[in-house]
Amino acid sequence: MPILEGRSPATHIGTMLNPSPPYTPVAQAPRRIVADGLVPERAGVTVWWSSVMRDGDWILPRIFRAFAFMGNVEIDLTNARLGDGESEIDVRCILANIEITVPREIRVICDGEGIAANFEITRIGDTSPPPNAPTLRITGNAYLGSVSVIVKGPVGPGWKEKLVAGWKQLNS
Repeated sequence: MPILEGRSPATHIGTMLNPSPPYTPVAQAPRRIVADGLVPERAGVTVWWSSVMRDGDWILPRIFRAFAFMGNVEIDLTNARLGDGESEIDVRCILANIEITVPREIRVICDGEGIAANFEITRIGDTSPPPNAPTLRITGNAYLGSVSVIVKGPVGPGWKEKLVAGWKQLNS
């Protein structure tokens, strides 16, 4: 095999077996912080015997109130933007369910209480926020209902992915 462009044959074969793209894409975290003038002061949702879901690209106000009576509220902050500093979600849950999903780029403080109810925070994966992360304070009460705050970070492969990868390696 001739030497190509000043490379040795070993380098050429290694390049053929493991080609690299001309650039390495870098995953960029979404821009979470918006200017204070763009952040609304108050907003919220009220649910009576129904269901509401807030997700997608939206701006979380400084104070967001969620009230649910015998219904379901889902608040997904995965693509939401916040003002710099602290924002608050105040929940009231009576015989209902409120679920709040938060990405790891937001610092979460959960100060809620339940009476014959569930008010909990669950962290999945690496959930340590960056040092300049905005803060989200979740407060409120749950009566005979459930308030679940789920903070999701990147996770490694689970047992199923490891099993499939091992099986593929054995069969190749």
